[in-house]
Amino acid sequence: MIKRTLSNELLGSLGQAVTLQGWVRRIREVSAGLVFLIVADRGGETQVVLSGSLTTQLPTVESVVEITGVVQTSRSRVFPHELAANQLTVLSQAEPLPFPINQAELGVGLDIMDKFRPLALRHPLYQDVFRVQHRLLAHFAEFFSQQGFTRVSTPKMVATGTEGGAELFKIDYFGETAYLAQSPQFFKQMLVGAGFERVFEMGPVFRAEAHHTSRHLNEFISLDIEMGFVEDVNVLMDLEESFLRSLLQDLHERFSTITIAPELPTIPRLPLGEALGIIHREHGKVSEDGNIDPEGERLICQWAEREHGVPAAFLHSYPRHIRPFYALPGVKNAGLTESFDLIFRGQEITTGGLRQHQLNLLLESMRERGLTPEKYEFYLQVFRYGMPPHGGFAIGAERLTMQLLGLKNIREASVLPLM
Repeated sequence: MIKRTLSNELLGSLGQAVTLQGWVRRIREVSAGLVFLIVADRGGETQVVLSGSLTTQLPTVESVVEITGVVQTSRSRVFPHELAANQLTVLSQAEPLPFPINQAELGVGLDIMDKFRPLALRHPLYQDVFRVQHRLLAHFAEFFSQQGFTRVSTPKMVATGTEGGAELFKIDYFGETAYLAQSPQFFKQMLVGAGFERVFEMGPVFRAEAHHTSRHLNEFISLDIEMGFVEDVNVLMDLEESFLRSLLQDLHERFSTITIAPELPTIPRLPLGEALGIIHREHGKVSEDGNIDPEGERLICQWAEREHGVPAAFLHSYPRHIRPFYALPGVKNAGLTESFDLIFRGQEITTGGLRQHQLNLLLESMRERGLTPEKYEFYLQVFRYGMPPHGGFAIGAERLTMQLLGLKNIREASVLPLM
């Protein structure tokens, strides 16, 4: 078996013969007998020098090649080391490209990107997007594991939905109707009541809602946590703020593409009603349904950055009618809920809150919404045998990635968005 050397390993191989495998990103013909290739692999890029007979039959751009040669110092200001080739094998010849990917910007619209997604993902900017997202997911798992949470994986085919108002994808399950899960919410609560106390999950969720916006996906990665023995919604906001602070420090140590400062100031917390009042007072904007819309989210983050030095705000105390049946009613005002959203750089990235843990009150809330408790017995069972006060939240991984990197459309933060 050939021992492969990656681009970022050349420094330790000066003067040695190595084999490089990767994609031909650029070709520069200097003269009849001298050609420079830039070859890309997961370790970066390498300049390869072809001379003599190796220049007579050149690979096309983006062809996959295997090159053996000797590592030497380079006079290039970009590549301190290069590979002087003595053997070149084309493993897979690339056809003419529908668009160039060896420029600083990809330069094509999302429709073309989606049509040629694997090719577009080779561009360094999008390689960086998903390396950042990989680290985001890894840090989420590390952080909450250290906080005593157990990672779980819950079903993605379910008998009923969890979120009021969200449409469900129907599927045939051996002649019965089932649905793709729109949230692991019920399962998180069940596992808290099963004695795990603290659980987290990173997995896909599905929303069958027609939309053509820059902020919605029909399938996305939800980063969920749920914890028992919590009776103050501020504990949940504290926990998420600690996670974000830790995440930003981690990302800044590894990447230069993060577009927000590594030190996260304290995020302001204010009731939704107060936020709507600020928006009305400063911009004359009135909420018709008692909720905040996308424009309002942008405006409240502008206010938070101006007044608190951070482009984010926790909004809490949402009205009961715009929260799910399991949301815990407000301690001081039963018409509100002990719930919150985190608005980050102009977009909601998190929804969370305390849950109703008393079975009789949970049943009452379900009936108020016109739900039939008997259909939810799989969920309600755990409440019959002792359920602690509990709560949690869910972060949209693609939205957080999008906001961290300043992307314009959430599809840019989804590696293979649902077509």
